[in-house]
Amino acid sequence: MFSKNINFIIAFLLAALSVLLTILVPGGPIETRDFSHYSETVLTLFNIFLTTLGLLSFVVAFLIVKKKKYSIVLSAIFALLYIFVYVIDLFKIFPISPVEMSSTLFFIETISTIIAFIIISLCIKFNNIEAKNNENISIKFSFYKITLLLIVLLFAIGIVIFATKSAMGQ
Repeated sequence: MFSKNINFIIAFLLAALSVLLTILVPGGPIETRDFSHYSETVLTLFNIFLTTLGLLSFVVAFLIVKKKKYSIVLSAIFALLYIFVYVIDLFKIFPISPVEMSSTLFFIETISTIIAFIIISLCIKFNNIEAKNNENISIKFSFYKITLLLIVLLFAIGIVIFATKSAMGQ
């Protein structure tokens, strides 16, 4: 039973990581630290990375549910990226703020790191179960998909602008 639904579990956990990352946007209720000492370029690039990671996590979650080729590898890579982001923050490597991390932020980042490690272990297990799957990823473009992609892109740009301005205290 568990082995049969492991792809759904990985997809759910990957989507959960994305949601947990989303609620940590600077200027929100949890991420209240000040990063105004960083340049706007550094903050913008970091926020682009985080926004892309969060949004593409949903795409990878969809691919893993569909058992598409390379989706398991992508899931593990995304889990590693989440671990990287949270570890550099938890160990005060980047971004550094004069304002201390709140206990809620620390808790969410710690839980998210644990979830990412769980995803990696599940990916290894899933890879052993589904080693024979040779499905190829194919994308068919339509007006609906292109419109949806543009809306998501505009939404992502809005997130980056908001997060960057909030992190700079504007």
